[in-house]
Amino acid sequence: MTPRSTFSALEFLLDDPLHTTRVTPDLLPDPAPGSVLLRIERFVLTSNNVTYARIGEQLGYWAPFPAREPGWGRVPAWGAARVVDGDPALAAPGELFAGFLPMATHVLVQAEPRPAGLRAIAPERADMYPLYRDLDRIDDTVDDAALAVMSGVAPTAAHLTDELQKHSPEQVVFSSATSRTALTTAIVLREAGTRVIGLTAAVRTDVAARAGAFDDVLSYDDIARLPAIAGTAYVDIAGRAEVTAEVHQVLGSALVRNLRVGATHTPSPAPEPAALPGPPVERFNVGLRRVEVASRIGEQEMLTRERAAHKSLAAWAVEHLAVERTIGLEQARSVWQRVQRGVTDPLTALMIIPA
Repeated sequence: MTPRSTFSALEFLLDDPLHTTRVTPDLLPDPAPGSVLLRIERFVLTSNNVTYARIGEQLGYWAPFPAREPGWGRVPAWGAARVVDGDPALAAPGELFAGFLPMATHVLVQAEPRPAGLRAIAPERADMYPLYRDLDRIDDTVDDAALAVMSGVAPTAAHLTDELQKHSPEQVVFSSATSRTALTTAIVLREAGTRVIGLTAAVRTDVAARAGAFDDVLSYDDIARLPAIAGTAYVDIAGRAEVTAEVHQVLGSALVRNLRVGATHTPSPAPEPAALPGPPVERFNVGLRRVEVASRIGEQEMLTRERAAHKSLAAWAVEHLAVERTIGLEQARSVWQRVQRGVTDPLTALMIIPA
């Protein structure tokens, strides 16, 4: 492989990442000692990627995979990639890893070994939590449905469930119920015996109910019907101020926690209320929480819990998730437009095969 070889990357205009994209070539570097070159075999597009694009500047999601040209960026995705070259002390050609990747055909990763795989150590990733730096070694038995609920999904579901259960809620309400985070966390919560309600757009209530993740599903138009059960927690994934305000008003003193997790919806022009009745809004960051949990119980025990969550979610995915494969980054641009407009089937895993 010569230094003049190229790979392709899907890039997003930083000033308008939801609507303006391009596929661009870039130089494919030769791996030096301490790095491996990965060929990206597949990655998943979900509403989480929309969150990465929408608030990537504040949360650092543009940093790990910088574009060569100013004004453009590369939105990360969760997927699987295979080693094609690099430092044999890190990995052998042909080994397969899952983790945080660019939407591209290849990526060069500076890394250090860890028991479960690799950890990226490039300067642009140094400030990121391990969740976004770790590549876990997997094998070819991991199919598309299982991959769709792996990596960032299963850890989020495991840790969000654990955080919520610290206060033994009688009921948990999710906004953006058809988002992958809401669906998967609801599954883990229900397995633990917690009642779960999903809020979503009226046109998506049927599909949310079919997912088998919730005890009940309501449209945003029917928030007034939320049962005010004492000890209710609210998990905000939509990021819509007016929805959050109405949930607080309807539940009143029954609401004991409000965790803000995402921003899958386009922000409303209405200003967010300065103060809401009930508990304060707490921001949940799975990367930070994993660090805290690992320091408390040890990384191995933490990984055991995450794998248990993935086992449950993979079983659910096989039964409930269809898989739509799209080949090529140019074709992925139209899938991105569908995702950001919210017109995809929540029970379909959108798997991109870059090349």
